[in-house]
Amino acid sequence: MRSPLERLRTGDPGPPDFVGVGALGSGTGWWHAMLLAHPEIRPPRARRRALHYFDRFCAQELTDADVAAYHERFPRRRGTITGEWTGRYMFDAWTPPLLHRAAPGAKLIAMLSDPIERYRAIFTERLAKRAEDETIYMADVVDRRSYAGQVARLRRFYDPERILVLQFEQCRRDPLTQYRRTLEFLEVRDRDFAPGRLRRKAAGKPEALHVAVLLRLGLAEGTKRRLSEKLAGRPLARTTAPLWPDLEAALHAALDPEAEALRAMVPGLDLALWPNFAHLSAPQPVAA
Repeated sequence: MRSPLERLRTGDPGPPDFVGVGALGSGTGWWHAMLLAHPEIRPPRARRRALHYFDRFCAQELTDADVAAYHERFPRRRGTITGEWTGRYMFDAWTPPLLHRAAPGAKLIAMLSDPIERYRAIFTERLAKRAEDETIYMADVVDRRSYAGQVARLRRFYDPERILVLQFEQCRRDPLTQYRRTLEFLEVRDRDFAPGRLRRKAAGKPEALHVAVLLRLGLAEGTKRRLSEKLAGRPLARTTAPLWPDLEAALHAALDPEAEALRAMVPGLDLALWPNFAHLSAPQPVAA
């Protein structure tokens, strides 16, 4: 088997250098697009961001031929790195061990956002699409936002120093710092590079006029939002449906322990930036 250096010299494909593993709905498409703007970072073959390659292996065995086929998605080019970002990889229990088998040397990136805010957004979307008297099921959303258990599972197969956990809200608030942090983690050479869209956001420049004009067009809301986010260079805030007290209390009972456990694993996590969990960021009273 050829070494990574030999593959690099010959242009042969090989395992990815990095893999974004989560989380769905947390700005992963935006951040990966910003990474691909870097001249040293390349997408997988066919330029697909999310390959969803391991999704099917809950129902069939991952063979050596499947591993080789995964490697074929990542052609090598001198002086660059390559990878993909599939938002459900950290959620599906079978994926971390299979990913480690296929790409044991890869670096993993996870972008996380406020779990309850994401619950609100998905509830709003499903409510809008619901047929009359149709029951809405949301248990999967709670499971997907139980981040601590998912990060702990990743650490069973990858050393913690090979896993970068980003906070979406920090990336929105201070994109240049978080972008450089990501580049340092990936060990690219040019760590001063930043896409123009991130620089404009960091400089506090207003959104371009064409974004405001676009919002007035008679497009479907989903299409309008996707185009607006692409033009603005970042995810935009969404209007969400309110939740009732009993449901909010139940979500906190399920997700507060997850948030606290996650903070213990990820020291840089700022729970004050998650409005629904800001109460957990307050200093604990000192016993007399």
